[in-house]
Amino acid sequence: MKIVEIEVDQYRWTELRCGCGVSAAHVAAELRQLVASTEDNEFDIEKLDGHILIPSVLLEPSVPTVSVILAALSDDISPSARESCLQLLLLLISGEGQATELELSGRDLVAECISAARDGLWLLYSEVISGHSIDAASNAFEVLSLIEENAERLDRVRVAASEYLRWDLR
Repeated sequence: MKIVEIEVDQYRWTELRCGCGVSAAHVAAELRQLVASTEDNEFDIEKLDGHILIPSVLLEPSVPTVSVILAALSDDISPSARESCLQLLLLLISGEGQATELELSGRDLVAECISAARDGLWLLYSEVISGHSIDAASNAFEVLSLIEENAERLDRVRVAASEYLRWDLR
């Protein structure tokens, strides 16, 4: 989990405005809990609602959260943490808008999250092909379907990994 710590520590969470109205310092702690979660000690990603996103609306901590999730996926994390990370990543990449004040300041969190996720393109492909779990592979594939610019590659992976994907993605 050292790589996750490095990535979490890269950001000035206290300078990011959380959806709850205070600094996002507590979001960093929540992300550490998410990544450290196990089957016996699961993390409910709904705890992050209203902090990094409000359904389909991205908030300022969403972009660094994408990077932390990708760092976690590159590490040896529990299957439940992996599934939760990929579920959260899909929610972030599926974002349709952002807080008004961020839009007025010229930011585009949707594009920033997609750009950050593209930095982990091969991690996501690896997740699809690995067969760790159908949920993890399917969520990774859905993220790829939103960020991948090479439709042929995505389709070839769909065929190659069909046994690891939910039936509706095959």
